[in-house]
Amino acid sequence: MMRKGISLIAAFALTASLFWGIAGPAGKAEAARLGFDENDTIYQIMVDRFHDGDKSNNATGAMIRYAENSEEDFRYMKGGDWQGVIDKLPYIKGMGYTAIWISPVAEPQVTSRDNNGTGRNTAYHGFNVKDPNKANPYFGTKEKLKELVDSAHDLGIKVVIDVVPNHIGDYMYGTNNYYDIPGLEPAAPFNNPSWYHHNGDIDWSLVDGNYTQWAQDYIENHDLAGLDDIDHDNAAAKNAIFKSIKDWFDYTGADGMRVDAAKLIKPSVIRELEQYVGVNSFGENFDGNAEFVSRWVGSNGEWGMLDFPLFFQILNSFAYGQSFDTTLKPTLAQDHLYKGNENHMVTFIDNHDRNRFLTEVGGNVQKLQNALTFIFTVRGVPVVFQGTEQNKGNGNGAIITGGIADTWNRWSMVKRDGNGNVITDYFNPNTDTYQLVAKLNKLRQDYPALRTGKQREMWSAANLYAFSRKIDSGAHAGDEVIAAFNNSGNSMTQTIPLRAESALTVGTTLTNLMNPSETITVQAGGVSGKQITITVNGNSNKIYAVKKTAGDTEAPTVPGNVKAVLNGTTGADVTWTASTDNVGVTGYEVYRNGAKIATVTGTSYSDTGLQPNTTYTYTVKAKDAAGNASSFSNAATITTPGGIPDTEAPTVPGNVTAALVGSTGAQISWTASTDNVGVTGYEVYRDDVLLTTVTTTSYQDTNLQPNTTYAYTVKAKDAAGNVSGPSDPATVTTPQGSTVTIYYKTSFATPYIHFKIDGQNDWTTLPGVAMTPAAQPGYYTVSLPVGTSTGITAAFNNGSGTWDNNSGNNYRFSTGTWTLVNGNIAEGEPQTDGLTFTVNVPSDTTESDTVYIAGDFNGWNPADPAYQLTRQADGTYTIKLDLAAGTTISYKFTRGSWASVEANSNGSDIGNRTKTTAGGGESVTATVQRWKDR
Repeated sequence: MMRKGISLIAAFALTASLFWGIAGPAGKAEAARLGFDENDTIYQIMVDRFHDGDKSNNATGAMIRYAENSEEDFRYMKGGDWQGVIDKLPYIKGMGYTAIWISPVAEPQVTSRDNNGTGRNTAYHGFNVKDPNKANPYFGTKEKLKELVDSAHDLGIKVVIDVVPNHIGDYMYGTNNYYDIPGLEPAAPFNNPSWYHHNGDIDWSLVDGNYTQWAQDYIENHDLAGLDDIDHDNAAAKNAIFKSIKDWFDYTGADGMRVDAAKLIKPSVIRELEQYVGVNSFGENFDGNAEFVSRWVGSNGEWGMLDFPLFFQILNSFAYGQSFDTTLKPTLAQDHLYKGNENHMVTFIDNHDRNRFLTEVGGNVQKLQNALTFIFTVRGVPVVFQGTEQNKGNGNGAIITGGIADTWNRWSMVKRDGNGNVITDYFNPNTDTYQLVAKLNKLRQDYPALRTGKQREMWSAANLYAFSRKIDSGAHAGDEVIAAFNNSGNSMTQTIPLRAESALTVGTTLTNLMNPSETITVQAGGVSGKQITITVNGNSNKIYAVKKTAGDTEAPTVPGNVKAVLNGTTGADVTWTASTDNVGVTGYEVYRNGAKIATVTGTSYSDTGLQPNTTYTYTVKAKDAAGNASSFSNAATITTPGGIPDTEAPTVPGNVTAALVGSTGAQISWTASTDNVGVTGYEVYRDDVLLTTVTTTSYQDTNLQPNTTYAYTVKAKDAAGNVSGPSDPATVTTPQGSTVTIYYKTSFATPYIHFKIDGQNDWTTLPGVAMTPAAQPGYYTVSLPVGTSTGITAAFNNGSGTWDNNSGNNYRFSTGTWTLVNGNIAEGEPQTDGLTFTVNVPSDTTESDTVYIAGDFNGWNPADPAYQLTRQADGTYTIKLDLAAGTTISYKFTRGSWASVEANSNGSDIGNRTKTTAGGGESVTATVQRWKDR
């Protein structure tokens, strides 16, 4: 909890500046940013594996291996650096990318804690951090990093920095809360053991596929592969890691963040980081469950996320040829989960943690190019891993198995021998895939619908998928692009109705943007009255739109003589000289500290509401009617005076109420606070933990757990960082929710459950929900929330059309936990395969009698000590046999010899008993009618 009167922002401001190593100026200026959003495309750079532009900063000795001949070679540094990225910016610009995503920038832990701190090299990737406040010396200086950002900006390329707020390096062992190896600890102030969790490593077998709050809390509070996990509930720890990240962005002017290991951090914490740093971010949640990933997207999470759910299905469909009906169709149908932010999802076909796509397809470049075209046209922001454009797969040409792919896929763009001599330079701008990417980037720039258009499915079949991207409102309303993809080896022709939302009319000519000589015409017919007939070659695509006529492509001149002067103590008047244009200038965009704040038609703008003792930088762009924009003007700066510090906190928010929204949400409302200067926002707390900061007087909380009471309080804050006391609490109690948990034993590689909830008519989209491996060998599991319903009706399949037909019947599961083996449903979690016998014996059986089970499993030995039953207090006898599912046995009960075997009630011999096991823990109750000798 923060002390009364000090906000989070103020707490950061009070933290001593460790980034600079010197006292900062009274009002620190931030570098200008271009801003990153859905209009961009990204080229992912692993700095160490990109280009060695400055050999003076290369690692030496055992830390570096230039050669890439063995898998172990890839775990060492190769010499790539920020100067190398600067040198190759024209190569990137040539492909048309508008943004680059670079590796983490902070000083890394060089080796793991193994072998007394001299273990495996961990420095090259940058995710194991030693000092978050210092630059990676093997990449360059902080000045060189700023030069990289400035050089990229000069070419119109934005910079996304990979940030690591979840952890630092691996310094403490297991659950230790101290540093046990002398000299092995992170830099101050991050060498404080109380800033970290001490619960040991994540046991993924406990949480894979588990999307409950318990599982989320578990992974948030445990270490990722030994990396010391920062406790974000510790205010000092969170403030320090947040500030270290913000300082890099303030200094360099970088434009966006990629958040590493976002899955292990509360969405609200990352939201807080994003707002504090002031740039859009997208995070990593290595999971194929769209609902789970969506929890990190939107008003209580990040601007966007890496689209792992779509990635897995791109791989299944474009690499493996699986049906679009079971891959893309059900995945894109879940876009509503992203709450209107689906265009912020960052799409990809591979990355630094996955096998190269070209290796997955056995070197088939046509399939690679088909998948690339898909991510450049489907909704979202495409990112492409360095080297993809060179038509090169994994370094050894083989699939990497066993989890994260982190060796052969991470080859250097300049291949060298063991002495550092160049063997192959992969910066070749003449490959067909380099040229394709350049063409795709140009299409995205020329056709706004490919950047911001709404995605709507037009056709889905096993091997043909088509969709529309259309802008529904605004400046480019009506712009539409239609894309169709074939993942088979054969040409396909199909007549496809246009969407009812389409503005295209009958008779409109559409041009294939990938081959402008080919056109089609919108015909009358189909369910919408409009349709097109297309032919798509095998493993290929067609991208259709109304071809744009050659128009004005010349940008206005750069606004000149930009000046900024103070207007009072909290305002600034910005002026400039007019630009010129071949057609005409229509307006000017005004930027403050790199963020656009206004568009005006004149040559001046008055900014207001500035903070005291702060330096602001203003730049201006001119634009014309065709949408062409000039480069940024020169920067003009002003510094506001210190003024009299505002120390008066706002009044406490009043009349706080909390009301249930459905069964898992709460609407919190309050009356506005007042302040001597002005209230700038409200901090909303749930159970004394900060949830979010809002500017309105209400907030809707989501994803609450069933049958739980939550208490909400609110604090008001002002521009000076003063915070009111907490409001009176308002509470809600969620209703008891129900869940159906199923454990399923099957030979399917990945089973799916296709189901509908009781009381509802709709079944899940085929093939259903993928089940995940359970802790019990051979079983898969899924937990399905059903609210107040009593259960589900379900069927199971392998995702590719093979069903567990259950003699033609569906399965029925009530709420609770169930185990399904060979068609048999048992309540509870799976038990170890085996049979437990409970045997009722004749009344003349004495306590001194010994009872055995004999059968084909023990050579029919009537007195085998290993098969002696145990007498119970009630006079019955029991034994458990460990038998695999599907085992058939024959057996009888004896008292130690065939003379004393069980018999019919008249003393005659009885036949052998038989049993076939179904699997799991089974029980059999048997009754011995008579012993043959009595």
